[in-house]
Amino acid sequence: MSTEVLDTESQNIVKVVENDVGDYHSRQSQSDVVTQIFFLDRDELYDTVKPYVIRYDVKTCVPSENIKRSLCPLTVKDLRHVKEQLSFADCGFQVLPLNSSLEYNDFEDEEMIRTVHVPEILGRVRETFRASDVHALEHVVRRRHPTWPVATGESYDHEQPASRAHLDFSYDAVVDIIQHLYEHEADRVLAGRWQVINAWHPLRGPTRDWPLAVCHAATVDFEDDAVPGDIVQIDRVTENLQIHHREDQRWYYLSDQMPSEMLLFKNADSETPHGASCGAPHASFDLNPGVEKEVRRESIEVRILVMWDEQ
Repeated sequence: MSTEVLDTESQNIVKVVENDVGDYHSRQSQSDVVTQIFFLDRDELYDTVKPYVIRYDVKTCVPSENIKRSLCPLTVKDLRHVKEQLSFADCGFQVLPLNSSLEYNDFEDEEMIRTVHVPEILGRVRETFRASDVHALEHVVRRRHPTWPVATGESYDHEQPASRAHLDFSYDAVVDIIQHLYEHEADRVLAGRWQVINAWHPLRGPTRDWPLAVCHAATVDFEDDAVPGDIVQIDRVTENLQIHHREDQRWYYLSDQMPSEMLLFKNADSETPHGASCGAPHASFDLNPGVEKEVRRESIEVRILVMWDEQ
């Protein structure tokens, strides 16, 4: 049987062929789960054509995207059992406690997010990574619509969970961002060490509805598993990395994540040309397919440029 769902990156409808329930989603030990996540197909098209998604109505015959993707089964392990055994330098993610002064309803107020919550996050990240400077590139609030991921044909009031494996930025994209932000100071910033790190947490918990999964960076073959793709907005183009599935990849999530638990994960690294990983690919997944959730997924993420002075 097939179901029409909405691909969150392109906002287009795709058909998903469901396997038997036992194959689609089964419980393992503790909170480890077997589920499915969208990955970019390994298609010869991308040998010569760059993947792209257009996120506005171009009002022409140009296709809004050329992304070919499939749902791939995989095991997502619970970070709660292993987070002390993992290091950010190796896997590209970690969990930090967060004591925010904002209450749930405050996240309806964009001004409070910008002037209170984002500085809270920046201070925590700067302290944790002993950075010389931090800069918030943008923040995104996501509130899952009751019908999502089943497509309704209507636009949503808020961003929806991102269900395709990806990294938000390529290395070249961040270089361009730094040159735009810092202009005459860009060479100084680029000469130092930098990373783009996402800070992600739910607005309500426990998170049992479309939680976020992250992939251990050391288990990704970025030469073979990552493809630069263009995200075309009406006013700008950003290059991200689309991810192919590989059996060796190890994926994790934080079971029952609460608003006081912040998941940090790397999205780009100045040392990538010298062998560092690009980051931790990530995507949301359906933890309990077909089960109505008491608390729908609501979250905020802040994308942060983290900088260290040249040593």
